[in-house]
Amino acid sequence: MRIADMLARSKPTVSFEFMAPRDESEVDALERTVATLAGHAPDWVSVTYRLRTGDKTLELVTRIKRHYHIEAMAHLTCANTADRTRQILNWMEREGVANVLALRGDSPASGEPFTPADPQLTHASDLIGLVRRSGYRFGIGAACSAEKHPESPDVEHEFRYMRYKVETGADFLITQLFFDNRFYLDLVARARAAGITAPIVPGLMPIPSRRSLGVMTAMSGATVPAAPRPSRSSPPSGASS
Repeated sequence: MRIADMLARSKPTVSFEFMAPRDESEVDALERTVATLAGHAPDWVSVTYRLRTGDKTLELVTRIKRHYHIEAMAHLTCANTADRTRQILNWMEREGVANVLALRGDSPASGEPFTPADPQLTHASDLIGLVRRSGYRFGIGAACSAEKHPESPDVEHEFRYMRYKVETGADFLITQLFFDNRFYLDLVARARAAGITAPIVPGLMPIPSRRSLGVMTAMSGATVPAAPRPSRSSPPSGASS
């Protein structure tokens, strides 16, 4: 089922994103995580893409779909050539995968700029256009930012590019992580005022530790709201109610 059709219903949806395993040592732990979260009956899940282990992403997507009967969406990036991308899309179509999340891909950890594998695919919008022009029937998701993306010159540029992704063929959008709801609500309100009707799904990430929070904010530029101060009516620390 296309995710855009799920989002068109009045019922709220829940989904999870799984990081593709980097090597065989991570496969068993990931399988246990998938089994645990599948018990919460998510409407769909997605699996990230790693260039070195791209086939494992595709294998995991089909395994989730067949074994757990959950709609699974594969991330697709500009890390491959156009021809290789079509091969991947053909494979997914044969396996019954109905949705893809079209992304440019992350810049190297070294800080160097992103280098596409093919001059035809330099932006996520190029990838969206390839999927649409090739006649595939996939539901297409795209990323957007509730705040300014670290590589965008300003918020206006970010918004124009988000609109262009929808005009190119994205059916729905998923935000990068954020911690302050006001940014998400403002984005949705502005999009609707501009005539962008595509669903905008909030992307949320749990915070396991203070260190991981620092890493996430450094990578995404997300604003961390100040901790709320206790009101005078709040019980003192350690008091029971």
